[in-house]
Amino acid sequence: MKTDFRVKGMSCAACSAHVEGAVSHVAGVSRASVSLLTGTMVVEHECPTEDIIAAVKHAGYSASVIEATAAGVALPPPEKTSWRRLWLSLLFGLPLLWLGMMPMLWANAPIPPALRENPILNVSVQLVLALIVAGINYRYFKGGFASLFHRAPNMDTLIALGSAAAILQTAGVLVMLIAGGHASHHGMSTPHVYAETAAMILILVTLGKTLEGRQKDKTAAAVRALASLAPETANVLRDGNEVTLPLREVVVGDTVILRAGERTPVDGTVLTGTGAVDESTLTGESLPVDKKAGDTVLCGCILTSGSVTLKADRVGEETSLSQTIRMVAGAVASKAPLARIADKVSAVFVPAVLGIALVTLGVWSIVAGVSDHYTFTDALSHAIAVLVISCPCALGLATPTAIMTATGRAAEMGILIKSAAALESLGRITTVALDKTGTVTEGKMRLTAAITAPGANEEAFHTLARALETPSGHPIAKAICAGLGEGETPEAVGFSAMEGRGVYAKVNGVKCFAGNRALLEELEIESPFPENEVKALLESGSTITYVCRGAECIGLLAVADGIREDSREAISELHKIGVKTLMLTGDHEIVAKHIAADAGIDGYAAGLLPADKSERIEAEKGAGEKVAMVGDGVNDALALVSADVGIAVGAGTDVAIESADVVLRRDTLTSVPTAIRLGRATIRNIHENLFWALIYNMVCIPLAAGVLAPIGFSLPPMVGALAMSISSVCVVTNALRLRRFKA
Repeated sequence: MKTDFRVKGMSCAACSAHVEGAVSHVAGVSRASVSLLTGTMVVEHECPTEDIIAAVKHAGYSASVIEATAAGVALPPPEKTSWRRLWLSLLFGLPLLWLGMMPMLWANAPIPPALRENPILNVSVQLVLALIVAGINYRYFKGGFASLFHRAPNMDTLIALGSAAAILQTAGVLVMLIAGGHASHHGMSTPHVYAETAAMILILVTLGKTLEGRQKDKTAAAVRALASLAPETANVLRDGNEVTLPLREVVVGDTVILRAGERTPVDGTVLTGTGAVDESTLTGESLPVDKKAGDTVLCGCILTSGSVTLKADRVGEETSLSQTIRMVAGAVASKAPLARIADKVSAVFVPAVLGIALVTLGVWSIVAGVSDHYTFTDALSHAIAVLVISCPCALGLATPTAIMTATGRAAEMGILIKSAAALESLGRITTVALDKTGTVTEGKMRLTAAITAPGANEEAFHTLARALETPSGHPIAKAICAGLGEGETPEAVGFSAMEGRGVYAKVNGVKCFAGNRALLEELEIESPFPENEVKALLESGSTITYVCRGAECIGLLAVADGIREDSREAISELHKIGVKTLMLTGDHEIVAKHIAADAGIDGYAAGLLPADKSERIEAEKGAGEKVAMVGDGVNDALALVSADVGIAVGAGTDVAIESADVVLRRDTLTSVPTAIRLGRATIRNIHENLFWALIYNMVCIPLAAGVLAPIGFSLPPMVGALAMSISSVCVVTNALRLRRFKA
């Protein structure tokens, strides 16, 4: 089973890695994925949830199960901001900053005479104010020292150690002042203490976390916005009466009444009435779609006009809306291959920073002992600056913020991306392989010719064709039955579909077949039709089915399928972004050549069985291509799995959709180049974030350690705390640019 948890207490990538590791070692857990961005964890397990919660607690954090929404989907709660804690901290921190810093910047700063002339009173007031600010922000100390105790130091550990060191330095100076008997020495200068540094570290980090939280919440807004589309109640007919029921009480088969302005509570089929439905939230299609009896309406869409009754086909967590939310939330919870860089660095980052801080303190203490220019206070200042300027959370947020923003934006455009790895792979695609029927073409076939073999009976030919094709759900079979019209249809006993070739059944006790030229050759049955006549049909784009009774071919059926209106546009867009196109089809060579040329496709392969499509994709991958497969049928499932990215169109079968990494809600190929462009934009964004996070730490930590102090440049701890906060906010803000991505 799979369970979603809310994890509290995480502050950086080191925390999420520690929690993930602790849960992964629980007996019965097959996979655990922790998202620092949303503070959530998805666990596939067979053990009780209590065991998982206990493991998280033992690791120094807390976890709770996230309850499902009315749509049957578990969502993380909105990010809690800390404005109240920030304002309280400023209330006590700003007077402390004035008291500690202004005398150094302005000799005549307005400081109360009692504090200016009495150093013990001055330092005591600063220490008390610093302790109040520390108390307001005790969570950093609680989490930081707890993680240190559990041998998994995190960002809170660095903040807590830096602030605590500054407070202890202030307390040490106060003890020395009292021990030295300076209480009555009015007029002497107050020694420099780091009380204001201790407070400002906490205040600036809280400011950064507050701004970061707001930005992170914006990245999760798309997921929660999708969840809000499902209404809490539905108007249902029960025993002839209209009743309003909670959504969880609606069952498959119920008759749902929908009026103008209301959102659809279920996936259903229109029984009566007509109306226009706004599907933009799920498909990205801006114009309302007219619906009539027999049409499908998806959950979460708005009936803009008219009124209809629906038969509930899917309810709760089975609706298209719930599937969409699960896909987006699942993509956020998963990890992209690029995230491994941050994970590897984060695993050693905080311990390395602690080591650098200790070395900095030791080296500068030695320098202070042999130099008149530096003191132990300078050594402590550099060590504290190292602790607070480092930013492991920027590394941890670099990838997931971009992934969440991009998958949310994709969902708004009707593109459902199932995992972070799929999104990253989209950005690397160099070749797009396309199925023909229902993908490049409309999939709305029509019978263009029904030719009876010389000497055969036309009525017997039509009767046998109806018998063989009626049990099949294939688009070609449906077109044949529709084209032949109603008539005698004997029972097809032992009906069986032969993949990529045709169908078989016994009709009136005789073995009969309907299929392509490959099936005819396999059965060693001669075609009674002139080759030039067959070739002309193929060159017109028709697909040919031969109907055989026993060992005799009694007729030929030609079915044509027009190219989608948007296929040429989509393929042209793929070429513009440097992507090669390839059509894979089980159809005849001549038909494939005609369709590929008409659509502008670079290459094609015809007469392929499902396994052949998969082999062709593997061959392309073996040649160094990154391949996306676009399909909509059962026979595309193997190819979808074989490709680097499998893309299923929304009108496709459930098997194709389950096999794919990306699902296009809109039944249009133009979403394919859009998805690839979004993947590329996401990779660029992640690279920018990782570059910033890594370069920031590589440059700032040495500066904080004082490598440029000999030439007069150093970073005070307060500046370090401010820089650390800005770093995280920059990463999240950069990721939010993906919300402006245009189709």
